[in-house]
Amino acid sequence: MPAILQALAKTGVEGFVNPENSASKKDSYVQLASVLIAFFISLMILSLIGKLLWNSVIVDLFTCVRPAKSAWHILGFFVFLSLLV
Repeated sequence: MPAILQALAKTGVEGFVNPENSASKKDSYVQLASVLIAFFISLMILSLIGKLLWNSVIVDLFTCVRPAKSAWHILGFFVFLSLLV
């Protein structure tokens, strides 16, 4: 998450400092886009692998746990755990 905030801040500063099209402004936008794309891809992979692990391991180990129906449940669980820590 700090990489996203850093790229966003750098892009904002470059937009104010270099109002015309320059190489550094273009590079900051490319860096921001690549960081955002990498973040969303990692969340998708985390959700899909997390669902697979949850349904194949955790459900078999604990009888009180139900299987996750979608990757959105795992993503919500990840956000919940992030808020607790």
